[in-house]
Amino acid sequence: MRGKIFTVDEANRMLPLVGRIADDIVTTYTEVNQALAAYETSKARNDSTASADADLRRKDREVGDVLDRFQGLIQEIEALGGTVKDYERGFIDFYGDVAGEIVYLCWSRGETSIRHWHRLDEGYAKRRELPSVSAAA
Repeated sequence: MRGKIFTVDEANRMLPLVGRIADDIVTTYTEVNQALAAYETSKARNDSTASADADLRRKDREVGDVLDRFQGLIQEIEALGGTVKDYERGFIDFYGDVAGEIVYLCWSRGETSIRHWHRLDEGYAKRRELPSVSAAA
């Protein structure tokens, strides 16, 4: 484990920015898959005309461009101290402390605040409500 240990308040203050980046990650992930599929389709045609070769090179550049943009978005989240856990759904985790245990504070796209956590060796399916959320309920 490495990285900043966030309080829930610190992580929540970043959510407006994190949410915009997570939206871009989900959109760009779809674009990555589409660009890869288009490249593979062109490659599978097995047509070695000059036009087909130029099309394949163009699609290769498109894949590279969208992958660069995607990687940049992941790096933005990491620079903020978060970890992207799911590219399709926009799950982001931050290191936090719950009752003296270092855990992941777990946020999902569309949530207005961080209200859940899970252990470092667990995933989204094992997330639990934060104690302060349970107490407020």
